Amino acid sequence: MCAHLLEDCSRNDNEMNNQRLDAFAADRVPRYNPTVAKRGYKMKGQLVTRDCDIRQVLLAQLGLLYNDPEHDLIIEEFGCNSARADVAVINGSLHAFEIKSDSDSLDRLPSQIEAYQGVFEYVTLVCGRRLLDRARWSIPHWWGLQKAAYKDGRVILRELRRPKLNPSQDSLALAGMLWKTEALACLRKYGQIVATSRNSAEEVCRAVADCIPVPILTDEVRQAIKARGGSGFARLSAPDDDSCTTESTVPLGHSSRLDWLLSMQSDYPLH
Repeated sequence: MCAHLLEDCSRNDNEMNNQRLDAFAADRVPRYNPTVAKRGYKMKGQLVTRDCDIRQVLLAQLGLLYNDPEHDLIIEEFGCNSARADVAVINGSLHAFEIKSDSDSLDRLPSQIEAYQGVFEYVTLVCGRRLLDRARWSIPHWWGLQKAAYKDGRVILRELRRPKLNPSQDSLALAGMLWKTEALACLRKYGQIVATSRNSAEEVCRAVADCIPVPILTDEVRQAIKARGGSGFARLSAPDDDSCTTESTVPLGHSSRLDWLLSMQSDYPLH
């Protein structure tokens, strides 16, 4: 009887240890949907894509398409007002790429749609097969769509729908991408002396939104981001510049020359 009790205790201890290991493993993947993570690395015989798998392939493809360091700027984790795009391409247009792998969820997609539609001219969703059907009906009609899936042991991206020009860019959201000094320079450039350095960044931003048409403002935002080498997250305010927008480290190989301003080219030209 003692032997049976010892055997039962040992079995119970093993079960408790396995439960602790399962809980620890779940805690190690907070970035992904925990329900999917517990299903293992395969889903219905297919390998499950992760953000890092898709991102690596996407960046490689974009690097081949946009390889002019004096014109093309590819930025990861691009700060866009209240959200951040996984990848952004800044050249002749503002193009965001949002990644939703098999290990992700669509919980944040509605807020990302709202944030991106005010700023970007084009947006493409790169989505794993698990979320593809739901995502297809969730995104705006003008978003592009790419399917990410494993084939022969590697991730393949297949374009299902090309992006169209955003019909609802917002002047205030665009103006919010400029630093205060850039916004004031933009107003002076077009003869709009309606705000000075004594105004707050928010007041200057609103003045730009009220005075500068969206197509012109879009060009100014592109030029400002390119000239400063990118956009990421809030910078610290300087004593004479209470800016409330963003910056990031200049990517390796990016040129500070402005020749790119003379030839605004893009795979998705403005209509």
